[in-house]
Amino acid sequence: MNRRVLKKKFDQEVIFDVHGARNSRRRIVLRFFSLSFKVMGGAVLTLVLVPLSLFRPIEIWRMQTRRSKISFFIRDLEFGLQNIKARGQLGKRFVFVLYPIPFPNTQLALMYRRHLTILGKKQYFLAEAFRFVLPIARIEDRGRLVPNGQERFELWNRRIPTLTFTEEEISSGNDLDRGMSLGSERPFVCLAFSSKNYRLSADYAIDRYNNLGRGNKDNLFEIIPEIASYVPAINEITKKGIAVVRTGIFEDEKLPTNLGNLVHDYSFGEQSPFGDVWLYSRCLFSFAGGGSGSHWFASIFNIPCVFADQFVITGGYLDCDLFIMQLPWLIKENSFATFEWMSRKENVEWAVDESRIGVEYSLVKNTPSQIIEVIEEMLERLNGTWLESEEDIELQKRFRGVVNLLPPGERTPARMGAKFLREHQYLLPQ
Repeated sequence: MNRRVLKKKFDQEVIFDVHGARNSRRRIVLRFFSLSFKVMGGAVLTLVLVPLSLFRPIEIWRMQTRRSKISFFIRDLEFGLQNIKARGQLGKRFVFVLYPIPFPNTQLALMYRRHLTILGKKQYFLAEAFRFVLPIARIEDRGRLVPNGQERFELWNRRIPTLTFTEEEISSGNDLDRGMSLGSERPFVCLAFSSKNYRLSADYAIDRYNNLGRGNKDNLFEIIPEIASYVPAINEITKKGIAVVRTGIFEDEKLPTNLGNLVHDYSFGEQSPFGDVWLYSRCLFSFAGGGSGSHWFASIFNIPCVFADQFVITGGYLDCDLFIMQLPWLIKENSFATFEWMSRKENVEWAVDESRIGVEYSLVKNTPSQIIEVIEEMLERLNGTWLESEEDIELQKRFRGVVNLLPPGERTPARMGAKFLREHQYLLPQ
């Protein structure tokens, strides 16, 4: 590591805060002493780990710890776990995963810890010292776990799920199913919405571990859909004898109480970290509205997702995912923006840029009929009854041309809902 890199890291650790502002003199002194203890701790750990590494190689993984969010947690651990499996090294190396903030889901942490040693909030100082372990002998600091570019989606789609439940957990899961009248014969869908309360609690909240807030640019309140728009789709699902389990944390409002006994508002009742993982591991598909990240639970187990009111022009990581999206209505032009417009670098965050919403354009959310249509498409695809026309094939091909305008790491393989794409094909490039 050269002198310039060391100086940059020192500035990041001591001189400046996460917003780039210079710390006060008192804070600089405190952070300097804190850094010194971490460096000394890393030196001591190095002396301990070097002889161990001679018997079994050691890897150190650094996870995304900007915020305690399920999306960051799952994505990093899954790619790290799949990578070490692909190398045939699972169980043959000591792996230390650094995540010194609260776990977004304790059940997932428990299940991943059956394969990896995760240093969490309770091991905060140990995790911080591990950052300064020297990569000598057979100690390797692998750093970033998530691959760049298109490779991440290819890896995700060919991976075999690793996480499994113990017999005791299966028994607890069966008890949860019985309490919700969800036997093995009853298919169900997990539904989750984004909410203002969640945005304030998870996206906007200043993290006391790194003092990082989102700022005003990413205004995620605008994208939150109305629950009423999803009620017809819920009714359409239950008409087919399929139950709907509403999941999520920090929700704003309950579902209407007149939706029937096949609808369970689990997020206001039996919600638990274990229940979140168990239900998503067994659902027919997950159904996310307005950018809810709960679909990540299902994605671990290769279960597809339907995204409605999506606020970017791509969906999830699986090629069996479907999505439809909110659209920007250009005020001056009195028309929708094209998909190509949404893919441009200067417009890629169009749905969360509050300085432009209401000035240059407004957001048009999905209608109940559009939501029903994409749900019906997923059900038909799962049943093997979906018929794709030549027009649909051509429209998806043209849409992939738009997706390929994005940076490689954002070109997810999810498909846009067929009827939504037919309806808005004039927004595609010719």
